[in-house]
Amino acid sequence: MTGITINDSLCTRDGFCSIICPFQIISPPKGGIPPKPKPEFSKWCIHCGHCVAICPTGAISHSCMSPDQCPPADYKSILGPDQFENILRLRRSVRRFKQEAPDKEVFKRIVTMAGYAPSGHNLQAVNWQIFDNLDDLNHLASMACDWMKHMLKEMPDAPHLLAFKKIVAAFDSGLDLVLHNAPSLVIVHSKIQTGVEPTDAAISLAYFDLAAMSFGLGCCWAGLFTMAAKSWGPLGEFLNLPKDHHLHGAMMAGYPKLKFQRLPLRKQPTIQWR
Repeated sequence: MTGITINDSLCTRDGFCSIICPFQIISPPKGGIPPKPKPEFSKWCIHCGHCVAICPTGAISHSCMSPDQCPPADYKSILGPDQFENILRLRRSVRRFKQEAPDKEVFKRIVTMAGYAPSGHNLQAVNWQIFDNLDDLNHLASMACDWMKHMLKEMPDAPHLLAFKKIVAAFDSGLDLVLHNAPSLVIVHSKIQTGVEPTDAAISLAYFDLAAMSFGLGCCWAGLFTMAAKSWGPLGEFLNLPKDHHLHGAMMAGYPKLKFQRLPLRKQPTIQWR
């Protein structure tokens, strides 16, 4: 059962846990320790861990985590604005990969890091599927091309058809413009529970993309493959996602064959101050 316990000898009666609680279900202490949570605590608690994270003395424990399980916050290691901007600008869409597939332990660490991404109601519902078998990857790209051929035949007025023609022709000649011969493909999927899952998955993939840089990996969002996987039955069957799960996105990943030497310009943002 969801709940919190408070160590009376460590609690300083500062009330931080009640202030920080997203749904205000930890009552203010009123000079003493916070009172025992009301029955609705279990109903509304989203297991975010804010109450454990905010307590300066480690006095509060949640049923899903204790202070000992949560490392101390290290604000000194936060990068400055210039350093962080450099990381964001260094991140490029990589489409030329070495054929060496990243080690599974590397992927596990990156996925774990991506798991720190925020999610609606803290559901943390994103699931991961990683392909690193070259035969499977080629088959996935081939089925995506089958979908494009179907679109060219059945929906001649659909958007992207000029690109589809080029991609299909290239694939038939031995050039993969779908997955770009990437050694790995990362897929995110989940059930739809609240409607925010596609957004949660996109944020998780963005975290994955940035975290991969720290391991020397490069990534590229596989938007064309995602379109095909959502529309083409044989491709969906091959992915074999759990029942009631929806594919939300895909990303190619691997070690870059080339290294970028400049930071390209981007449009200046349009901001409306209100």
